[in-house]
Amino acid sequence: MMKPSDLEPLIHRKLAELPAPKAPKTLLPRIMAEVRRTRRSPRSQHTWIGGVWQRPAIRLFGWAALILLGVLAVDWSSGARVGSTWAVFLTTAEEAAIGAGAVLREARVLWRVFLEPIAAYLVLWVSAMWVLFALLWEALRSVLWEGSVQQ
Repeated sequence: MMKPSDLEPLIHRKLAELPAPKAPKTLLPRIMAEVRRTRRSPRSQHTWIGGVWQRPAIRLFGWAALILLGVLAVDWSSGARVGSTWAVFLTTAEEAAIGAGAVLREARVLWRVFLEPIAAYLVLWVSAMWVLFALLWEALRSVLWEGSVQQ
């Protein structure tokens, strides 16, 4: 009769005698097909300018610039003075800057009155929740995906 202590070396020796596993014959063709598929994707996704124009803020700025150029071209072709169009544009930009300054002042007041007194507590609370979440995630991962707490 075999003892449990003799069983481990026997199993180890038998496993070492097995041939190394080989990749399936379909693996290389599948990899090469995927490489060819990604090469056929549109070039605009791989270039710097294609990636930049995917961002909404850049796209919005581009459309605003085109509209401004169109307005200037219409005014210029109709015989109006370009200086008057620029004056209207600069006046509008100045009013927008004044409004943005007022919004920033109000945001600063709201920060100092409502958020600054509790900011440290809020950061501590969020940090504690992240640590708790990380511990819970690690516990669940070790139990659910690895099958046991001890390895």
